Amino acid sequence: IGRSFMNFIHPKDCNTFASHILGLISPKIVNDMKTKGFCQSNSVTTIFCRIRKYRGLSTCGFGVKDHDVTYIPFLLKFSFKNINEDEGTAIYLVVHATQCCSAYKTPCEAISKAIPFVIRHIANGNFEYLDPESVPYLGYLPQDVNDRCALHLYHPEDMSYLRETYEIILKEGSAPRSRPYRMLAQNGDYIRLETEWSS
Repeated sequence: IGRSFMNFIHPKDCNTFASHILGLISPKIVNDMKTKGFCQSNSVTTIFCRIRKYRGLSTCGFGVKDHDVTYIPFLLKFSFKNINEDEGTAIYLVVHATQCCSAYKTPCEAISKAIPFVIRHIANGNFEYLDPESVPYLGYLPQDVNDRCALHLYHPEDMSYLRETYEIILKEGSAPRSRPYRMLAQNGDYIRLETEWSS
């Protein structure tokens, strides 16, 4: 209590978090008219963010400062709530955090009922979109891959097959479902993916 929530956000995520909050509260201009800055009380927006794990006396003892700082990824859902108080109505930002957990329980596990997810990249290979559903499988938060080339995540031995696939997409606009290929996950291991390609 009494500390800024930003003190608990991972330094790599501070800009993402601050930009998202600013986008929620700043006025928008629609059809040359300025609208209210606060989102509707029933609207919910989401981002991913790493939050520092609490280090207190009960968990670390008196050597709190000697322990490494650990961050845990969360999906944050933002909404606004109007609360009537004695001084009038106040608007509060409500943040609901859900911890992100890996889809894998054991090393080298084959997932039988994987949830499909979408990855989009532009012609130069840079990521344009990373589906939130991919986080438990790949380990990357969407902001981790901004300005990063998706082609650098493909396994070198799969590049010739993927090049053929990209050539088919350029000629025909789509390609059949791919055979399994490998993509680098955040932990340094590769996962096998099958893709339904489109342009």
